[in-house]
Amino acid sequence: MLKRLIYAIILSLISVLTVAVFAISLGYIFYNLPTLGSGEGELKNLSVVLAGMSILIGTPIMAYLAVKYIK
Repeated sequence: MLKRLIYAIILSLISVLTVAVFAISLGYIFYNLPTLGSGEGELKNLSVVLAGMSILIGTPIMAYLAVKYIK
């Protein structure tokens, strides 16, 4: 019983830390992404939107492929 409680606490801490690391790294990337573009214009501002769309579309595709090929 105590072993399950310890596992539950450890897994909760690991999940919170993982989400925090992802949030900080994605926030840093999205904050600095427009400064990486050269020059002025719409593409410089659109880079954040394109990165977000690629994450939004790529995540379910990668999950589907992982489930399909790991079985």
